[in-house]
Amino acid sequence: MKTLLKAIRENNILLELVDGKLSIFAAESFLSPELIAEIEENKLALTQLLLDNTQNGVNDSFDPGIPVAPPSHDYPLSSTQRRLWVLSQFKDASIAYNIPGVYTFEGDLDQPALEYAFNSLIQRHEILRTIFKEDAEGEIRQFVNSPEKAGFRIDYYDLAAEKDQEEKSALLIRQEIARPFDLVKGPLLRVALCRLSENKWIFIYVMHHIISDGWSMGVLITELLSFYNGYTEGDTAMLPPLRIQYKDYAVWQKGWMEDDPLKEHKEYWLKKMEGELPVLELLSGPRPPVRTYNGDTLYKQFDPSITRAIRSLGHGQGGTLFMALTAAVSALLYRYTGQNDIIIGIPIAGRDHIDLEDQIGFYVNTLALRMQFKGEDSYQQLLE
Repeated sequence: MKTLLKAIRENNILLELVDGKLSIFAAESFLSPELIAEIEENKLALTQLLLDNTQNGVNDSFDPGIPVAPPSHDYPLSSTQRRLWVLSQFKDASIAYNIPGVYTFEGDLDQPALEYAFNSLIQRHEILRTIFKEDAEGEIRQFVNSPEKAGFRIDYYDLAAEKDQEEKSALLIRQEIARPFDLVKGPLLRVALCRLSENKWIFIYVMHHIISDGWSMGVLITELLSFYNGYTEGDTAMLPPLRIQYKDYAVWQKGWMEDDPLKEHKEYWLKKMEGELPVLELLSGPRPPVRTYNGDTLYKQFDPSITRAIRSLGHGQGGTLFMALTAAVSALLYRYTGQNDIIIGIPIAGRDHIDLEDQIGFYVNTLALRMQFKGEDSYQQLLE
């Protein structure tokens, strides 16, 4: 039983009682057939363990949690941070990883409340006051500054009296978004507030991707409003403290990646990506000689009946809606390019552990799915 519990911990698997029945929550890549079989064989014992925890006042789930890292002068980077650090060293690349948010709102603004809210966020999330530089051995590490040394401030601009207000505000937004960050000095979060009239404002915030991702932006805004509203209502009670910080995740991940279970995953991906890797020839002309980092996002909403049909098609072969759509995109790219070896990058949240739900940090990753098929295959064969 101890060996099984150790495997559950190492593979980041959450066991929970749902309506009295044992449920398993884990990324598919962590669940080998052998481990699933062993959990099934010990189902009764695991259920009893969870029941005992519940009776003893412990949460009805088995989750060892990400441990808090021992105090240190500096900490390792996560695998995604290391990659982004390297990419950020290229000219103009750092700006490509600025994550902006721009809001226009009307109403009374309590500036002291806004400053209190941001200072509370920086106190709460260490990653918002983290910088990245070499240690004495020349290795890039992350250093957590104290809130007092974070160097954060809110920049205020008043365009209320300007005639060409729209042009100047648009220019200000572009300048704030395109201004590079200094990863060594920080801070890696900046905020600007632009006054357009007595009751109209533009709120701009920009974070570097090395400390944030899309999920984090939602956490930031939610908690910012919570602190802001609390201050204006005279209730400055803090949110419940975070059990761990991003540095704890980075230390935990480093240990996990050095452990034996990773070897199997590494062998799988090296096999999957062996040989010459294909480059998608989707452009009508030659690729530009210099990388521009230009991009766009396209949105398409399907009719519910089409969505149900696609989902049903996938389920008919034991697949998911995601699998059905990925196969469809692969087929589409084949029809445009004639290539039958295609790599598709899929963004994933990277928050497989329950401890990471309320964290601000860089967890998102890109899963590279390599699709190899024959042009004469049917869609059903490709989906299979």
